[in-house]
Amino acid sequence: MTVWLDGLAALREHGWAATYILLIILWGGMVMRGMLERSFKHAISDDEYFSLSAAGWIVPAFFLLLFLFGSSFLFGEIVGGILSTVLAIASLFIVRFKRISSPSVLLALVLFAFIILRFAFLKDTFLPSYFDSAEHYRLIQYVLDSYEQRAISTGLTGTLYHLGYHALNAALSHFFRLSVVEVMLVFGQLVLALLPVSLFFIVRHETDSTAAALFTSLLAGVGFHMPAHLLNWGKYPALLSLVCAHFVLGLAYILYRKGTGRSVLVLLGVGMTVSAFIHLRTLVVYGLVLVAWLITTLWKRWPVLYRYIGFGSVLILLAVDIYIARASPTLKLLLEGYIQKDGWMLILMALLTLASSVFFTELTFPLLGILALLGLALFAPITLPVHGTLTLLDRPYVQMLLYLPLSLLGGLGLAGLLKWIQRLLPNWSLPGRFVVFSAFGLVLLNAVLHHDFYASVCCRFVSHDDFAAITWMDNALPDDSKVLIASTNLYVTSLESPQAQTGVDAGIWIEPLISRTTAFAWQGLTFTAPNIHTELCKGKLDYIYVGGMPQSFDPLQLEEFPKWYQPAFELPSARVYKVIGCK
Repeated sequence: MTVWLDGLAALREHGWAATYILLIILWGGMVMRGMLERSFKHAISDDEYFSLSAAGWIVPAFFLLLFLFGSSFLFGEIVGGILSTVLAIASLFIVRFKRISSPSVLLALVLFAFIILRFAFLKDTFLPSYFDSAEHYRLIQYVLDSYEQRAISTGLTGTLYHLGYHALNAALSHFFRLSVVEVMLVFGQLVLALLPVSLFFIVRHETDSTAAALFTSLLAGVGFHMPAHLLNWGKYPALLSLVCAHFVLGLAYILYRKGTGRSVLVLLGVGMTVSAFIHLRTLVVYGLVLVAWLITTLWKRWPVLYRYIGFGSVLILLAVDIYIARASPTLKLLLEGYIQKDGWMLILMALLTLASSVFFTELTFPLLGILALLGLALFAPITLPVHGTLTLLDRPYVQMLLYLPLSLLGGLGLAGLLKWIQRLLPNWSLPGRFVVFSAFGLVLLNAVLHHDFYASVCCRFVSHDDFAAITWMDNALPDDSKVLIASTNLYVTSLESPQAQTGVDAGIWIEPLISRTTAFAWQGLTFTAPNIHTELCKGKLDYIYVGGMPQSFDPLQLEEFPKWYQPAFELPSARVYKVIGCK
């Protein structure tokens, strides 16, 4: 009950931001539904339109916000606002308002419930979690600076890092007069709430079972620690890219089942383009899906015996992926994340996948193939001019994606069980209802026991004390101050460079929030050594920030040498020391 009350309280606290962003999402969903209805006519049902539109809203919303940004940049905000409003209203004329079906109403209620649950994450959250969030905040601010100064900011010319996500957030922040931090927090929770509903479509259309499709949505929402845990890592662009992925996969499924269609191909191309602007690595995922589809097309033409062999080969490849990942210090974290947090769900998925393999073989095979190819992408090297040698996909990205094929396999498996029961007991409906009730109950029970709706303490870098310390630094420190902050090596691929570093406490927010220069240092730095003090002096480091995270610097070392490090600000979980004694 507490999580519901906390969610409602956070939703009330961020009510205006949630309302503005939901209006954009609602408009985008309505426009996309109109486009889909004109393309497919009566080929899909009302609830399937609802689900696919819950993913496709991003396409019209993306272009509307960029049009608003562009027209306001060129003609001024008043003219740009008028043009964008006229465009938004005119585009609604393609929408055909019809009677809403009962499953669509049920989906809307599920969506509302997920929104409340997801907003509990914002309880006592001052800033987005982890180190990635600080970088996203900085780049959103650069987009805003470029717009306000009517010039391309130097901060953007060096990187196009997830530019689509940063531009969307900048537009929402500027035109709705919201802080960048609030837009990041609220937008992330709303996108997370929409994802399960948007995965309803494929299983509903394939199985003609509303129960199985709802089960898929439930699995995607609370069955696994992903994608919800993404927000603890600050992977906001990756989360938004999942919306595009659901939409593109839905359209690809239509092509797979119903053949080609010009309108579907156009929407597919546009969806993939928007994906690339938001997160370039989604193109790699689509490439893997295409490979899985081509292999499946060939596999379907093989004799029965060879099809069994092909199916077994995919399972063997999956086992090899798991075996190799276990031997990698970086990649084993992926396996541990699912085994420790989703162990019971994995057992349930294994059982349901058996049923899915029997009754929905032609869709189960490519889904298992996608799982195997995602594993291979963790080892496939790629060399980039700026970043050096990496892999096609990194460990966090694959970890966040695994819920998608697993949820689809679970929904197909439940539908397969229901078919099997119907064949055995055609005149009895009670066993089927019992299976549905049990499956839903197991997932909900697992969510109550293991799913965390709040921000994880592992990744919430900023506390009350940190926020107070950063505020003090903004008021007390000279603008040209240079602050030393703690860091550690970054390992997210099997080929990670040991020189890659990342912040480990609230110090990462000093530069983007208050524009003081920061420098990384190893978290285990020995401040008691004379040569370290000498190096700090040579590097013209003025202050040292010690946050409340366990990975931060050790304040006891700094207090041992008051002749070198003078306390300037002290709270239990945040301290600032001034470097003194330099010659």
